[in-house]
Amino acid sequence: MGMARHYEGYARSLLEFQIVVFGALLVVGTALLLSRPNSLDPMLYGTGAGLIALTTLATVLGNRTVLFQRFSLLVPLVDIVGIRLTALADDPMLSGGALLLMLPIIWIAYSFGPWGFVICLALVAATSPSSFFAGYADFDSKEFTRLVAFPLTMVIMSAAAGVSGTRIRRKRRELAAQTALTEQAVRARDDLIEAVTHELRTPLTSILGNAELVQRASEHAQTVERRAGVIVRNAEQMETILADLLLARSTGTSQLELHRAATDIRVLIDHSHAASRAAADARQVTIDVTAASPAWAEVDPSRIRQVLDNLLTNAVKYNRVGGTVTVSETRDGDTVTFAITDSGCGIAAADRARVFEPYFRTESARLSTQSGTGLGLGISRDIAQRHGGDLRLAHSSAAGSRFELTLPLAGVTVAAPPLSVSALQGGRHG
Repeated sequence: MGMARHYEGYARSLLEFQIVVFGALLVVGTALLLSRPNSLDPMLYGTGAGLIALTTLATVLGNRTVLFQRFSLLVPLVDIVGIRLTALADDPMLSGGALLLMLPIIWIAYSFGPWGFVICLALVAATSPSSFFAGYADFDSKEFTRLVAFPLTMVIMSAAAGVSGTRIRRKRRELAAQTALTEQAVRARDDLIEAVTHELRTPLTSILGNAELVQRASEHAQTVERRAGVIVRNAEQMETILADLLLARSTGTSQLELHRAATDIRVLIDHSHAASRAAADARQVTIDVTAASPAWAEVDPSRIRQVLDNLLTNAVKYNRVGGTVTVSETRDGDTVTFAITDSGCGIAAADRARVFEPYFRTESARLSTQSGTGLGLGISRDIAQRHGGDLRLAHSSAAGSRFELTLPLAGVTVAAPPLSVSALQGGRHG
């Protein structure tokens, strides 16, 4: 009975089948009335024809409803009872009207498989007159057509329909599985491209901003050297991301592996700070880093750098002009937590639970002039969690927001599964 939930067009097929049964009833009934009007039992025939007519009406009106389709097996079963009654109303010993039994039985065998066919045979046997079975005890060759040929033909045709229906359903399942795999591969590819495109935007913005500053400060060697260093580091960051993209493409997967190494996260903060300085200067935002001591951890420096870049970029981009961004550090045993606090407009209470959802952007972000995809925070949290840490929105109000990145320090080993780009979805601003 679950077929209606699996195959498109089932409602239409069921309606067409019932119309055929009703039409055949009209043809056979008309023939009986014209040929043997006096031999019919009007009450019995009217009951059988009425059942089929009501079933047809119910199919026309409710064939597209879930409840009707869920119990759609009852439709041909009621048809079998109705056809049996009309056949008995003519003459129990004749099989003319009973030929219509082939229609619902073949339909059930095709649509519902062996169990439906067994149910049909049981129902036909239960509604057959006793005189029909008595004919087998005292077999007469003159009754060969009615007792042997007709039932055997019905069984063969129904079995053929059942086998055909089973094969078609199996092919449909195989096709659906192949389609699902294809769609999954396409989604994985699209997720990878979106995530990598998003991650390329941050270092590219830094490269462009620092290149402009180099042009303006060409007479100051130290400034040029510092800005050139930022450009080189961000170019290397882009190269790493592109290498990951090419690796994922060559291996046919959307998974990015973590490459752990002993890393001073404080150095990564300095690099992210330097990369964000051009954008901060453009908005007159001050970035204050109070974390001074080294924080060594076994992490993938490229991935943690992505997290820090996303957090600082958001803190600057959605800050007020002339605002401040503070990066502070707290330690608790074998973990370190870096808090990035901005002085922006904050995140509305209704949006705080959704900041890590796929493609989600807060209302204030959507109304701002800043562009974004809503991917950044989701990517960042997934990276943090795969390092055995976490990223969370610790506080937000009209005075600003604070995001906290927690990571295990060196000496704490955490097994990291592959970094799946398809899981790296969500974001406050992007």
